[in-house]
Amino acid sequence: MISGGWPDDDATVLRYGLRRLLMSLPIGLVLIAGGATGVWIAVEHDGIGAGWIPLGMLVAMGVAGVILLVSRWRARHWITAFDSTGFWWMRGKEMALIRWDSLAGAGIHWARGSRTVVFTVELCPKDEIDRDDPLLWKFVRDTEPLRPGLPRLRYRIDVGDSHKAYEKAFRQWAPGLWFGRREQPMSYLGGPDHAGHQERTAASAGSSATEPLVFEAVDIGDTVVVHRGVILARRRIAVALPTIVLCAWITWLLVHGHAHGAVAVVRYVAAVLPVLLAGAAVVFAVRGLRWQWSSVVTMDAAGVHVSRRGESATVAWDSLAGVGIYEARPLRTLELCPKDGIDRDDPLLWLFVRDSEPLQPGLPRLRLRVSLRPSDGRDAVAAGCLRWAPDLWFGGRRMDSGYGGDPDFKGHRSRTRGTGGRTVTPAP
Repeated sequence: MISGGWPDDDATVLRYGLRRLLMSLPIGLVLIAGGATGVWIAVEHDGIGAGWIPLGMLVAMGVAGVILLVSRWRARHWITAFDSTGFWWMRGKEMALIRWDSLAGAGIHWARGSRTVVFTVELCPKDEIDRDDPLLWKFVRDTEPLRPGLPRLRYRIDVGDSHKAYEKAFRQWAPGLWFGRREQPMSYLGGPDHAGHQERTAASAGSSATEPLVFEAVDIGDTVVVHRGVILARRRIAVALPTIVLCAWITWLLVHGHAHGAVAVVRYVAAVLPVLLAGAAVVFAVRGLRWQWSSVVTMDAAGVHVSRRGESATVAWDSLAGVGIYEARPLRTLELCPKDGIDRDDPLLWLFVRDSEPLQPGLPRLRLRVSLRPSDGRDAVAAGCLRWAPDLWFGGRRMDSGYGGDPDFKGHRSRTRGTGGRTVTPAP
């Protein structure tokens, strides 16, 4: 992965993620239609006699269609580009460059199955490559080299029906490397080395934080916005409302009609699940409205300020021993590590308190972890820390997925209700 670079103005840009999404739409919609048909048969006709197995297969098709489209939708911003320097892979502001002078050959492999045809871009290096690059590791394959003397590892990218566009780009920008299209057996594809990647990255630094984050220099004013809770609240509502509507529709389908006997019992029992799911969605949305809608976190020369419902609290810079940014995409957080104990039940700050390994010996485990919203403001937050707390700044670190944790709702309620007040945790 690189920072500070960008493809030339005359580069050939191919929207890899968007193309894959569009190509998947017909398949995904057909699968979802099959699943909807299965649900309709189950509701309107009380199943199909002894044919519950094909009915289950139809529903499974619908689930597979949803998973397919969701995964392709999440990757819609992935872009590939070709210029005089090399082949670029871009994901938002992150990018990787495979230089032409580092390659011994480039081409397309393809294989024909009974009903499908697969096309992959093959980038064959001269020397060893970084098999654990944050953006490219999923495309690394261990296979026979292009010719004797070259390493086994290469990059293999599935391009589907877009292979003609990639062939044209290779012929334009790297004609000396192009070895054409070669047919392969259907088994040639292989897959990413997930287990090996996890072991290597964990062994290299004791965790997934294998390399520091890189921040761009940006201009900031006298105040930087760290967190707007309304963004999270809106996302919760955007997820909860369709879920509630869908669950209500499924519940109505299940209890509507004049079923009798065992069929009616099965229907009412099955209706419990969407009702519970709808209830969970309501709680999910209400909690976002209650705790996040009016929450705003900013920073300035005095420290970090938290405000909610007309009240505010400040974490002064001189009360901290370290500040930095942690990331495990899509989560990015500002880490505020105190010198001494903190009030884990402060009315405005307790939602941000996390119990985590201290930054260094002698510091308390409790710290404040504030999610960066909008997440693309991380460069401004880093610039603010460097301006107002340069001696505290420990930079950016990559973390394991799920590191963010959750507020201690249960403990907060028990402590505040049991003592009638708040508890300050002393330093060790």
